[in-house]
Amino acid sequence: MSDLPSRIRALLRDPVMSWALLIALAVLIADVAVRIPYPGANGAVIDFDAFYLVSQMIREGILPYAYDTAVMIDRESVVAGSPTFMPWSYPPQFDLLIAPLSFVPRWLSYVLFTGLTLTAYVAVLRRLAGPWLPGVLIAIFPALILVTRLGQSSLLIAALIGLSCLIWLRGNDGRGAAGLPLGLLIMKPHLGLGIGAAAVLERRGRILVLAATTVAITSALATLAFGPEIWAAFLAGSEAAQANMAKGLYPLFRMTSVYALLYSLGLPARIALAAQVAVAVAALASIHLAQRRRWPVRRVLGVATLATVAISPYTYDYDMPILGVALALLMQDLMDFGHRAERVALFAALWLCTGGGFFIGNALFSGLVYDAHSWVAFGGIGFLISAGLIGRILWRCPAGGRPTSAR
Repeated sequence: MSDLPSRIRALLRDPVMSWALLIALAVLIADVAVRIPYPGANGAVIDFDAFYLVSQMIREGILPYAYDTAVMIDRESVVAGSPTFMPWSYPPQFDLLIAPLSFVPRWLSYVLFTGLTLTAYVAVLRRLAGPWLPGVLIAIFPALILVTRLGQSSLLIAALIGLSCLIWLRGNDGRGAAGLPLGLLIMKPHLGLGIGAAAVLERRGRILVLAATTVAITSALATLAFGPEIWAAFLAGSEAAQANMAKGLYPLFRMTSVYALLYSLGLPARIALAAQVAVAVAALASIHLAQRRRWPVRRVLGVATLATVAISPYTYDYDMPILGVALALLMQDLMDFGHRAERVALFAALWLCTGGGFFIGNALFSGLVYDAHSWVAFGGIGFLISAGLIGRILWRCPAGGRPTSAR
């Protein structure tokens, strides 16, 4: 048994483990495609079906109505054959991306969307993590199961964040090339704040200029495609989403934020939001501290990506592939400077963060438990423990002597 830690370390670097996990995800994608060949099949409506229905509304020329909560819920409920609640609040740039989805059958559209975004995510993760890719995939595997089952957009978002970091690390940020994927994060703008803050602190003006230019161009394209009225509809939908969040209508147990954790424990929304603001300030301060300690750029970007997950009160368990990008950037440091007990506790906390809501959701779906709104947001507990352990380990990393790239 004395060589058990070395065996575990080898497992976290074993390419066979990566292939086994990815094959399992491919089988899961095929299973979902067979069980839900069209929206509402077998009474099931998943997140991807909202994308598919909005794509249909684009083809019908009624996209602004997607941002009307009552209209969207009614459309989803008719498809599902029972009441459902998935309001639409994505920016118009995301509407551009999903517009072609309904040109092919739903099962094929789901396979293409989920398969391609998963491939892009793993490709970027592989370049960032190197030999530690199996360990990263193991650490966030519950989230990957959840995302592939739902057909969510978070694999694409995480791939864009990882691509921005990868370009930056390769030294191409001198031309601001890392700003292009950063600007494309306008599809979920709150998830680009960490890397954006790192660019500000690192004084990477060209990255920020290209990101802003990308946002302007994609905004213009969305206006040309859908008309200027789409922006009023989007703003109305965003305001409705914030009101619904304050009312606790969204499943808090699926979230990983401090706001969701405290609100699910019964604290008033204003107190939970104040705590979330404090956490967001601390997350941004951690990026500044990493930069002041003159850590290697790779480590600074890892801290910035981790901070991204901590900032927003609306972070869900299906957004946790972003956490995988942070781990890919930091895994070598975590293995080198972390104690054995810390590493074990970190992996356990990561599974609680990425899988707590997933397991509760499965129990609700199977009828083993009831009342989704009575559950504590355990993912928030897992994230706080994970972030604390990562910070504790990284604090041992030496300061100074920072190179211009990870190489």
